[in-house]
Amino acid sequence: MFEQWNTVTHLRPTADWQSRVGDVVEIRSNVRVIRRGIVEEEMPDGSGLWLAADATEHRQYFDKDLGYELWV
Repeated sequence: MFEQWNTVTHLRPTADWQSRVGDVVEIRSNVRVIRRGIVEEEMPDGSGLWLAADATEHRQYFDKDLGYELWV
């Protein structure tokens, strides 16, 4: 699954941070990719989400109100 990230070209921004558990996403800020990963858990109100730990990154929370963008 992670190999596909090098060739992902179909991602687009979304304001909907709910119902994303299991999705492969990018978190961006000011056009820069901050992190790619799989959504492990999300806030019920859509205010943030956790990306799962992987081989190089720990589990991490991203808060929508801090200006992060979600690309799916």
